[in-house]
Amino acid sequence: MKLTSVFQIIIIFLVILILGIFYYIFFVSNQVSLNSVEDIEEKKFDGINKEIKNQLINIEYNSSDENGNTFYINAERAIVETDNIDDNNVSLEGVVSIINLKEKGIINVYSKSALYNKINNNTYFFNKVRVEYLDNVIYSENLDIIFTDKTSKAYNNVILNNNKLNLTTDKIIIDMLTGDIKLEMNDNLKKVKLITDYDFAN
Repeated sequence: MKLTSVFQIIIIFLVILILGIFYYIFFVSNQVSLNSVEDIEEKKFDGINKEIKNQLINIEYNSSDENGNTFYINAERAIVETDNIDDNNVSLEGVVSIINLKEKGIINVYSKSALYNKINNNTYFFNKVRVEYLDNVIYSENLDIIFTDKTSKAYNNVILNNNKLNLTTDKIIIDMLTGDIKLEMNDNLKKVKLITDYDFAN
């Protein structure tokens, strides 16, 4: 074999090698990069889409019980956990609730946050809770409205005000069947603090 033939074969081999490297760098690796970018964008879109699906704006629920009591709740924002279909709880923010106890009066509830059960309507209000019932205003950090037990319980930093008195207690329990209010202390040795404008006869 002549030297020129060997040289030509080497040159052809180098050209094929260079073309192969060029093709790999500019077509195959770019396609992989493009696919990676598309995968990342798709994952971002799926995450945003899932977040949008999980969040509801200005949502409300209405229900009533066998005694004719009605329950209404509205939230500026609701978060529904779609990962667990058995979870019936909805996280609420910016919450307003109206409970109409038949022949007992209306309870208005305001809070920054709440956890609402879609099945039994049990609702756990928390974070700056304000309750208006009859002529009373109750402030607390927590309020549990348990429809399954027909009771409401305000607790943690509880203050009750009306035009005649101001009291501080650990718990206020409202019987939703009778409308009665009960005051409780966690420690039996402590007493409810009461400031009143009532005149007591001696």
